Amino acid sequence: MDLVGLIAVMGAFAVPLYALKVRYEERRRRLELEHSQQKQLTGDPEEMKKLEKDNRLLRERVENLETIVCSVDFELNQKLAKMIDDQRSLVLPPVAANAPTPPGDKNKSAAKPDPLERTATSHGTPSPNGRPLTTSLEAGQVLAQRYRVQRLLGKGGMGAVYLADDEVLGELVALKVISSAFASDENAMIARFRREAAAARKVSSTNVIRIHDLGEARPGLLYLSMEYFAGRTLAELIAQRGIVPLDDARDILKQIVNGLEAAHQAGVIHRDLKPSNILIGERGAVKIIDFGLATTAMGEGLTATGAILGTPHYMAPEQIRGKPVDARTDIYALGALTYHLVCGRPPFHGDNAIAIGFAHCSEEPPPPRQIRRDVPANLEAAILAALAKSPEDRPSTARAYLERSLATS
Repeated sequence: MDLVGLIAVMGAFAVPLYALKVRYEERRRRLELEHSQQKQLTGDPEEMKKLEKDNRLLRERVENLETIVCSVDFELNQKLAKMIDDQRSLVLPPVAANAPTPPGDKNKSAAKPDPLERTATSHGTPSPNGRPLTTSLEAGQVLAQRYRVQRLLGKGGMGAVYLADDEVLGELVALKVISSAFASDENAMIARFRREAAAARKVSSTNVIRIHDLGEARPGLLYLSMEYFAGRTLAELIAQRGIVPLDDARDILKQIVNGLEAAHQAGVIHRDLKPSNILIGERGAVKIIDFGLATTAMGEGLTATGAILGTPHYMAPEQIRGKPVDARTDIYALGALTYHLVCGRPPFHGDNAIAIGFAHCSEEPPPPRQIRRDVPANLEAAILAALAKSPEDRPSTARAYLERSLATS
């Protein structure tokens, strides 16, 4: 999408969102007026309770809408910042590596402190050719005097993952590379990178990808080396196979639960559990990846005011509302993931993230057996329990969810 297209998308979102917000605000004011008038004219307690309930629900919907609007705005701003950087890198000429320092500026070139001062491997040497920072690496290129790139494994909006030889460990690794030039908040990106490494290192499980090293190859170019696991994502498996046999689905679910339970026992909440963050190996082994949104159960909240972190199709209502999260938030995502695994589609769908978010907060999902008749009753009951709107109504642990889903009728 080019810059004009992105601006058009932002406009397309902004107008209906603003209209929705105005409509809800107007209705809320009308209810408040009716409430006030009713309070003066009648003392019927049942009528009063009904009005108070309607008013409370409407206030909650307006708050949810404001949160989602802020999240969409935040995401679009991130994309816009990246596109501006991309355009700038195409237009601006490269800076000469040995360019002379302008008179009077000699004292202004003090070295910045290394933002990853505590990493195991950090090299602050500037790019020798002075080109704008990029995450594109070529086969044979050596990063951080240690990782020899073999080939590209995958690419996203702000970075890429490469297969590389770790010449220190003497083994193949997956090398995740991100340029902080793509971020509107460089410190937040560095913090997320650190958090991903710290969270994954706390978890000891054969069903969670191991993290090896975190560092900065050169100013602004961050990398994370991790265990290389040959396979495909669960999202790709579902897309390719369509309906996954129930025996295979149960085996996948057991391994996901093993990894998730290990994370929760280590005090780590994933917060972005979804099919694209589950890897399936050639022999059926399963690994959970991407702890970039993870937080510890006792850590500070990581959601900025008005920002939603996660993927709408698998997000719990409290996460959509920007409320505090705990292990039961992951249980909800696990239920949504299982629903997708056995039914071939997520529990809720809509034209955009806002519609999906509202569905998670206010609608009941179609029972899995309405979509796939051979789903056992106990598995359906476990999925629907995990998708309960209130965290208190969900299974308390991933293990409890698994036992319920595998129980015989």
